[in-house]
Amino acid sequence: MRFIKPGLRNSISALLGTEVRKSSPEALEPVRQAMLAVLGEEGARLHPQLSRKLRYLHDAHALWYARADVVAALSSMHGEFKAVSMVQSLTPVFKGLVPKSLMDASSRQRH
Repeated sequence: MRFIKPGLRNSISALLGTEVRKSSPEALEPVRQAMLAVLGEEGARLHPQLSRKLRYLHDAHALWYARADVVAALSSMHGEFKAVSMVQSLTPVFKGLVPKSLMDASSRQRH
């Protein structure tokens, strides 16, 4: 017998989760600018949809997961090894905006 219905539990988690995940635009702007800087003018020209996406994402988690798209775009220009290295250099700008577990997982993949 379930005491808490799954729908109610999911609703509460969703409510709490969105509050935790909200980030102020001021906190996200350095992250956004760092990601656009890594993409560069050439990358923005070759991948305009990605550039637009980075400009309009309003969530630190969404920007964190957009790193995969940045790696894909940079790989076509610089090769995969350099692209991964460039995107890994962005990890410190996410400090305090995404859970430490995500950042730790990212650093473990590097080794």
